[in-house]
Amino acid sequence: MNILISQNKNIRFLFKVYYFIFLLIVLVVLSSLIASNNFYQKSDIMKSLSINSDEKDLQLSYIVDLYTAKSLQQNKIIRDFQIDDIKHSKTVPYITVVKLPRDLKNIKSTKNRKELFIKITLPLIVQENDKLLSLNKKIKSIKNSFGQLSRKDAIWVQKLMNEYKADTLDALLIKVDKIPVSLALAQAVIESGWGTSRFAYEGNALFGQYVWGGNNNGIIPNDRETDAKFKIKSFSSLSESVASYMKNLNTNYHYNDFRINRYVLRSNNMPLSGTYLADYLLSYSIEDDYTDKIKNIIEMNDFEDFEDLSLEKQLKLITDII
Repeated sequence: MNILISQNKNIRFLFKVYYFIFLLIVLVVLSSLIASNNFYQKSDIMKSLSINSDEKDLQLSYIVDLYTAKSLQQNKIIRDFQIDDIKHSKTVPYITVVKLPRDLKNIKSTKNRKELFIKITLPLIVQENDKLLSLNKKIKSIKNSFGQLSRKDAIWVQKLMNEYKADTLDALLIKVDKIPVSLALAQAVIESGWGTSRFAYEGNALFGQYVWGGNNNGIIPNDRETDAKFKIKSFSSLSESVASYMKNLNTNYHYNDFRINRYVLRSNNMPLSGTYLADYLLSYSIEDDYTDKIKNIIEMNDFEDFEDLSLEKQLKLITDII
């Protein structure tokens, strides 16, 4: 007799037990698949942010992936991040906001809008500078023990020299160094309109970098002349935009004077001043008063208070908050 229509109570009870066990197994499998999918999503975000697990000295940050200004402001990590506090503590939370909220410009309070932009951008600048300082430290170590250079280090330094277009270790040290936080933050403010420009929220472009040719990773400006070919370079994350900006200042021949003067400050154990080094970025914009504009933004917003920040060490977990 078919077990489904059996009148035997024992058989019917046994069937219910087996059916319950089957449902339990299905739920466990589904939960496992969901957890696995979340893991791969986190892995994809890590890859898009160029997080290198081989860089053992660099910590992993909290990854915040929220899509509205309100949700970002209400997030506990962002809410507890107080601008005035970090100016005194000289530490900044180790967080990574993946994209700018599209409605950032809708925040009515200018003060709140600017503060949120700083909370998003400042940690990214400090993180990228930490990577550059780590590379600079390793280059100096290799230079000081060049006679005992291992094959692995030789390959590593040659690859870096090719990447930074340098033919000696000294030339490499001039190019691989941090960008003053005040300078980077001021340029992000100018080039993205405090994070409200179309290029910023559509393409994560904080620094208005141009790109030419057949490269599709760019956004065409609405007011571009018909015969012009350039685009505004776009990125998969804000972190990529910061890294590209710093690589541009550290490699492009237009900024040779910027790098040399930075190296002079370093060699004389003087602090890197964004206000001072801004004078060597004349080629960054076609605007005649561009360097004055940078210095005014730095001074009006006390951005030099953000120099020499370090990253908080207790934030080690990676989490995507959706």
